[in-house]
Amino acid sequence: MQSTPTPSGPATGISASTGKLQVRDPATGELLRELEITPIDLLPVMYVRAREAQSHWSRLSLHARARKLLDLRETVLNHADELIDLISRENGKPRMEALSCDISPSLELLTYFARNAPRMLRKKRVNIANPILLLRKSVLEFAPLGVVAVISPWNFPMLLPFGEIAMALVAGNAIIFKPSEYTPLIGLKLQELCEEAGFPPGILQTVVGDGRLGAAMIEQRPNKIFFTGSVPTGKKIMEAASKHLIPVCLELGGKDAMIVLQDADLDYATSAALWGAFVNSGQVCASTERLLLHESIAPAFLEKLTAKLGALRQGPSTGLENDLGPVTMEKQKDVYQRQVDQAKKAGAQFLSGGDFSQDRRYLRPAIVTGKDIEKLEIYREETFGPVVAATTFRTIPEAIAKANDSPYGLLASVITKDLSLGEDIARQLDVGTVTINEAVYTAGIPETPWGGVKESGFGRKHSEMGLMEFVAVKHIHQPRTAGLTFKSLWWFPYTPFQYQTFRLFIDLYRKSWWNKLRALPLFLWNFAQFVKRERRL
Repeated sequence: MQSTPTPSGPATGISASTGKLQVRDPATGELLRELEITPIDLLPVMYVRAREAQSHWSRLSLHARARKLLDLRETVLNHADELIDLISRENGKPRMEALSCDISPSLELLTYFARNAPRMLRKKRVNIANPILLLRKSVLEFAPLGVVAVISPWNFPMLLPFGEIAMALVAGNAIIFKPSEYTPLIGLKLQELCEEAGFPPGILQTVVGDGRLGAAMIEQRPNKIFFTGSVPTGKKIMEAASKHLIPVCLELGGKDAMIVLQDADLDYATSAALWGAFVNSGQVCASTERLLLHESIAPAFLEKLTAKLGALRQGPSTGLENDLGPVTMEKQKDVYQRQVDQAKKAGAQFLSGGDFSQDRRYLRPAIVTGKDIEKLEIYREETFGPVVAATTFRTIPEAIAKANDSPYGLLASVITKDLSLGEDIARQLDVGTVTINEAVYTAGIPETPWGGVKESGFGRKHSEMGLMEFVAVKHIHQPRTAGLTFKSLWWFPYTPFQYQTFRLFIDLYRKSWWNKLRALPLFLWNFAQFVKRERRL
């Protein structure tokens, strides 16, 4: 494991002397830029501007809005190298991950929704089976919500907000966007890209600040809130939103398990676990934080995984010479320290790492195990860092029970040569996504929904299901033609004839086709008489 010492320095945060947000490179402490905090009293003006912009934007056709996503895609490509550098410097992740885990899936999202949103959001006819409603029809239309608030984290500072921004825009909404105070420069850059691509002023507005600004955004009553972040913050947002009955979509934490079966190829399985646990230095809600290993392969698996981890290069992301970057968020180091200290005190076995570099910018990646590991916080609570806790199982039901024994339910992985068995296990896991012989990355697939259950949140991103989070579904029900308008069978005043007709109708629900056929002719005759008598133009 290679680690490059760097000079210590203050962390990103609001300066006590200037009141400005100081944005620093987490690997070096270098001051990248000072930003003015968005005044809370400016928010009402921003929301008014957003609603005005949204009123005009939503009148464009779906195809016109979709074409603008392609303009945005081209703009992103024109600035790709600049974005890679900015993401690596501000977030700290390796340049390879900035390219493959932020920029590339963002381009795929733009492409997917540009091509498919017009089809997904076009008016849809509803088939109604009830014969009483034979002369009526229903359609669904999908209207923009209005102004949505997007509050995003720092770990995937382009991908995570960009997907929501793209879906919100193509659906006809305006956005008030708050990036993390740890990665505001990338957030501001996303707005610049949208403006350069020709999106109208005010349709996307970016604010800079900490959690107090996020709380103030909710008080402006956006039409919906999209939050990605920690469980405690998600609960606070949900509580604040409930006061105004504002709907929320929450993507929260995870303590994601990887089940490795007895038949797994150890080289493949350890490579999957290595990337699953340590991509972005483990600062991923979907990272593999728990390894559930069949007891027959556990020793060999852990030995091989430890050797592979030892070959990774940890250091600043200034070039292409590192695999692991620094810890981005200063406050998260306290979580690591608490969990590591508890595990060491309890006698857990650290096969690798578990200590900070001299400058405390890096946590050396850790594999921890031991007979009591399942009782410890490092196994049970989200770490959100370069740490993976390993335990064993004897039977598949035991593995499933252990994987489900968590308040979280975002993602799980199964590693096996038997795909049918993997699918059977997947159906029994209480999570939003299961990957078989893979890890982590499906949040970057635009065709598939992304989101969790339990304390990992609710609502979905990406795919058609995710796009529907950004629209209000409007149902329109009417006669098939104006000439077929008549009083409904259930309107006042009630008559014996109405009652008899409805009584014949409910017999059409019987199991026996003979009983159905006995009731049908008389029902149809009664119904035709009713329509003939009550029909009105």
